[in-house]
Amino acid sequence: MSLLCLLVPEPELQAGMAPPGQWLTPTEAARLQSLGTEARRRTFLAGRWLARQAVQQWLGTDGLPALTVAGSGACHVAGAGGVFVSISHSAGHVACAVAAVPVGVDVEHLARPRDHLALAGAVHSAAQREELAALAPAARAEPFLRAWTIKEAWLKAREQGLDFALMRSLDFDDHPQGDVAVATLGGLVLAVAGNPQLPPRIEGPTNAAWRRCRTRRTPT
Repeated sequence: MSLLCLLVPEPELQAGMAPPGQWLTPTEAARLQSLGTEARRRTFLAGRWLARQAVQQWLGTDGLPALTVAGSGACHVAGAGGVFVSISHSAGHVACAVAAVPVGVDVEHLARPRDHLALAGAVHSAAQREELAALAPAARAEPFLRAWTIKEAWLKAREQGLDFALMRSLDFDDHPQGDVAVATLGGLVLAVAGNPQLPPRIEGPTNAAWRRCRTRRTPT
């Protein structure tokens, strides 16, 4: 059993995309119309197009699958029990993960200006904040985002929105059969999560050095 994770620049997806009218389902079309800017609509379409390619590749089928938008906003595969998919966007890139267990994916760009220590106060535990504060400001982006993306992917695998109190309670230990994994790829941090655990094998991106971890709850 494997998890397939694809990471593709958004312009590449847009260049190879079939006309959306040929493949959007009604719930996707409704979600598209609700988005307020052209940039958000383009990003939404790129994510849905990549999700179809990922599910098709994972299933090994010829036709594109039909996808729907769940009430939670999550992406579901129509008429295919036991196939789960998740989408994330950042800095002109789209990530998608597919597996036979509920799955979450999150991608974030390292170069985006942020006050990482201030953000950590909202989403990280006291111990995680102390570790971050001990680093020079220029060295905080990657450790902050590795923890952030793991937590957001973990929530997505459970179809939960951002819950800062819950995020502050999550910590991680290295474990070869863990439920989350994270990798840094150039200027991007990419994390995947499975519920209850990740499949034994993660396919793609080819240059990803995954750090697998097991989630645990800690007092906040």
